Amino acid sequence: AIHVINCTRLTILPESIGKLKKLRTLELNDTWNSLTLEGSNEQLLSSGCFFHPHHASHAPGNKASPSLCIADVKPRHITRLKLGRMTESSSGWEMLQHLTGLHDLEITGCKDLKQLPESMSLRRLELKHCDNLCMLPEWLGELQSLQSLDIINLRAMSALPEPMQRLTSLRSLFIFVCDALRQLPEQLGELCSLADLVIVDVPALTHLPESMRRLTSLRYLNLASCGALTQLPESLGELSALLRLGIQSCSGLTSLPRFIGRLTAPEELTINKCPELVRRCREGVGEDWHLISHVPELRLLD
Repeated sequence: AIHVINCTRLTILPESIGKLKKLRTLELNDTWNSLTLEGSNEQLLSSGCFFHPHHASHAPGNKASPSLCIADVKPRHITRLKLGRMTESSSGWEMLQHLTGLHDLEITGCKDLKQLPESMSLRRLELKHCDNLCMLPEWLGELQSLQSLDIINLRAMSALPEPMQRLTSLRSLFIFVCDALRQLPEQLGELCSLADLVIVDVPALTHLPESMRRLTSLRYLNLASCGALTQLPESLGELSALLRLGIQSCSGLTSLPRFIGRLTAPEELTINKCPELVRRCREGVGEDWHLISHVPELRLLD
């Protein structure tokens, strides 16, 4: 790995770096000047190096930071990329046009998200620390090959776009630390391949959509630190593939829904830091014990 940090006068990387055939991580962090990769460095990128072009939001003297410039480089074989602190006009977005083999993209700290190329066949997308982003773009629904979507620390995001229903290849959806998110789209049930759904630290979330009954591939559901969530929809009892259910620090949930007793394939139930739920699930004496007595692995933690 090579990490280039806070080198404000750096304008070009030496061609000798391109000879490092085993290099897999190249991180350019807070390089405020325009940076050019040329010559044999094209071989470096096309070899599958994990390239991280990060940009500082402010250069010395409060001047806007120039964008990363990729000259004569078309790394068609690179499969993973991290972009950080990009503006809508940053040339890093243009670089994506050449990454036809890109499968894994992480975008961090960007105020705006520019539409990704239609030719892109992303399998994994991670969006995090985009503090000013109030709404995910509707073009997200065009990523037909997407299998994993992680939404992390988007505190201003109040809703997910309806076109997400077109992500029929999506297998995992992780939502972490989204303070303003109050509800999930009713179209969530259209994600027919979704197997893992994890929602953590979404304090304003009030309910889950009834359409989740159509998530017939869902095997794992985890809810944590969702204080405004007061009940789970009874329709979740129709999730015939659900194997693992976790509920942690959801103080608004004071009793288990009856649907849990109808689940046919549960292998594991974890209830943690939900005092009233734990009390009601105590073996033999809790009011809800009969709903979970058939679950092979129970974890009840105060």
